[in-house]
Amino acid sequence: MSQFKNVAVVGLGLIGGTMVKTIKTKTDCKVFGYNRTPAVCEKAVEEGFLDGILTDDSKEDSGNGPAEAFDAGIENTSSLGEMDLVILGLYPDACIEYVKKNLSKFKRGAAIVDCCGTKRKICDALTKVCEDEGLHFIGGHPMAGIEKSGYDAAYVGIFDNASMILCKPDDMQAHGEVFRELKDFFLSLGFGFIKETNPEEHDRVIAYTSQMAHVVSNAYIKNETCKIRYGFSAGSFKDLTRVAYLNETMWTELFLDNREPLLEELKELMGHLEEYYDALENKDGEKLCKLLKEGRICKENDIASEEQQKKSRENKPEE
Repeated sequence: MSQFKNVAVVGLGLIGGTMVKTIKTKTDCKVFGYNRTPAVCEKAVEEGFLDGILTDDSKEDSGNGPAEAFDAGIENTSSLGEMDLVILGLYPDACIEYVKKNLSKFKRGAAIVDCCGTKRKICDALTKVCEDEGLHFIGGHPMAGIEKSGYDAAYVGIFDNASMILCKPDDMQAHGEVFRELKDFFLSLGFGFIKETNPEEHDRVIAYTSQMAHVVSNAYIKNETCKIRYGFSAGSFKDLTRVAYLNETMWTELFLDNREPLLEELKELMGHLEEYYDALENKDGEKLCKLLKEGRICKENDIASEEQQKKSRENKPEE
């Protein structure tokens, strides 16, 4: 049974919605939620994925949602002061604002984990202020999702076998026990493994693995030929354009938060594309074949490396 008896999820979009549905399905935790649109919480309660609404200690609306729960007629409510774990499913700036506004309301010793796509900004803003209040803030990022958004798109299974990224605390003496409990908790939700990192490494690598993929997909689908592609496209087109269907508000914030690493990755990619362009323009078949072979070998090495990492995890003794 989880060490976190009462869990709150703030923001019930795709990731937050998946969190409440998965936690309620796979653990014995009591699950409470808050969403700026009260109807979403009502639906989650009706569906049995929430035990109640996360609220303030009073019926006065502090700007963070307490009044809505009472207006919705939902009797079962609970406050931040009763939560052992709070998972934030908000955009980075909103996460920072929410935690800072509610610092005094959190249960002392509680764990707070965000699910944002960038880590440096939010960890810099919240790690120390939470520590000063006796709270454990751990930067997190579930490496799972689909191209749709919102609570209705969330379902149990999205996290299955995916990696859950957690930023390892600098002070393991102070936060180590909670960090280990969080690892066990997220594994119980179906995540395949926990990737430990730090905010700087996270943002540098995620610029390549996730953010640049969204930029390329979004730009690729703008070519005029897309308008007449029907009947001419198969798996490669679908694979490359899947994440073009994105939430532009969220991704704009993430891209700007991680501007420098993303620019570096895009600059390198454009350099590679220039090589292919030049080979084609100059009808240099030898050069083009060499470039294509290099790319194939890179992918082969990537597959082999991923398999090796998987075997290493499987053979690693439990801590």
